[in-house]
Amino acid sequence: MRNLLARKPDAVVLLLAAYFVVSFVVRLLVPNGLRVDESQQAFFSQWLVAGYDTQPPLYNWLQAMVVSGFGLSIATIAATKNLVLFLLFLSYYKLAKLVLDDRLFAAIATLSLFTIPQVFWQAQRDLTHTVAQMLMINLFIYSIIKTLKAPSLFSYAAIGVTLGLGMLSKYNFTLVVFAALIAVFLHPEGQKRLFDRRFLLSLAIAVLIFAPHGLWLLNNIGLAATRTLNTMAQEAPTSVLAKLIKGPTEFFGQVLVIMAPLVAVYAIVFGKKFVRSLRPTTIWAHFFDTIFLAIGVQVLVLVFAIGITSMRDRWVLPLLFLMPIAFCLKIQARGIQPQDFARRFFIAPLAVMIIVPSLSLVLAHAPSLFGRPEAYNAPYEEFAGKIIAEEGKRPGLVLTDSWPASGNMHMQLPDVPTMSTFFGNLAIDYDWTAEKPILVVWLPSKDRTALPPVLVNWIEQNLGPQYSAVATKYTSIGYIGGRPEDQRLFGYAWIYPR
Repeated sequence: MRNLLARKPDAVVLLLAAYFVVSFVVRLLVPNGLRVDESQQAFFSQWLVAGYDTQPPLYNWLQAMVVSGFGLSIATIAATKNLVLFLLFLSYYKLAKLVLDDRLFAAIATLSLFTIPQVFWQAQRDLTHTVAQMLMINLFIYSIIKTLKAPSLFSYAAIGVTLGLGMLSKYNFTLVVFAALIAVFLHPEGQKRLFDRRFLLSLAIAVLIFAPHGLWLLNNIGLAATRTLNTMAQEAPTSVLAKLIKGPTEFFGQVLVIMAPLVAVYAIVFGKKFVRSLRPTTIWAHFFDTIFLAIGVQVLVLVFAIGITSMRDRWVLPLLFLMPIAFCLKIQARGIQPQDFARRFFIAPLAVMIIVPSLSLVLAHAPSLFGRPEAYNAPYEEFAGKIIAEEGKRPGLVLTDSWPASGNMHMQLPDVPTMSTFFGNLAIDYDWTAEKPILVVWLPSKDRTALPPVLVNWIEQNLGPQYSAVATKYTSIGYIGGRPEDQRLFGYAWIYPR
């Protein structure tokens, strides 16, 4: 495979297609418990609305449309994720080819993503909105560069479409937009392109695409922003000086975590030539450098302006994942021939492409080897089957207090409406009769507790205070493939109309 890629770099497209087909099959072969982001998508798939929660709705809309066409299943959840991932890598390769003279360098840049754990591991298992954002960043930057090289009505329209959809992927896409605007302004042809009347078309298309969600956002700004801002302020020190130090430290720490494996691989493969290549620059290398610098400045301004003291790698990843293209641009400018290093470089990504699916299977089917079960091993299927068989009824509504439980329960009972008090803004019609009681489900701690207060409040407000004293039940079920002591405790209650 290394020799084939070295001779025919475009073979990387078939390699990636095969890899994500394998990844799709692997997901079907592991137990059907849902991880956090999968669970959210299963739950949100019940609605096609202008807004959902703290994230823009692009991925939610895509998933909801797939589910509406093919039904809710592990297959439709996994197919959507792996399709978006494939398009992410494909668009990355197309973007790399647009600015790199040698297709082999483009293949190297693309497969470099398999040296970033947040891409080859976390994005495969979670990171739905982040994956959609990275795809839109690729397409947005591609449209900009096409316009800089050969402007046309179509290229300006493409900028508008990708800008609008990008703003629907994640809100921090705005950082990329402003950074790209600066990079374009400093490009030799940039000001001419910005003052072209066709740029108004770009802006008009972007506004039209974003408008429905934008109007929702204006009316739900508290819902969209509060949880994220609270997360960013977690574990904040009390001292103002400590806050000013902690924010930038968190940011640069995440940059280091994301970039270290990539830099290590390049340093090993290219040696001193890689270090020396960081100085030479070309128009496109300068373009990408400007984007990264402008993003960094914006992040630091936000850190100081709103007191961000906690960051997660998934927030920073979309701001850095184009770095392999920037590295290859600099290496190419140094006059280094990719043929001299390609075969050695391909060892790392090809090894990762074998290890990741294999490890996913092992983690899911032998969780005891690693000390604790995976989310995939959660026994929701057995739980749902058991309590429905005991009750002899199927619910008219499933109500939960957390999104992992809501998505997992909806996966097991896809024909039953599901609501969660965690997403109190999302309501759905349901039948409530003696033959279709309401099933309330929560995940208590090891000590059996009463019905959680948020569920009591929902019951009192929506059904009436007379229903709040409902009888609660508990059952412990072993995790799939887990040890005897690996038990998941479920709390549940059936509510019948009186």
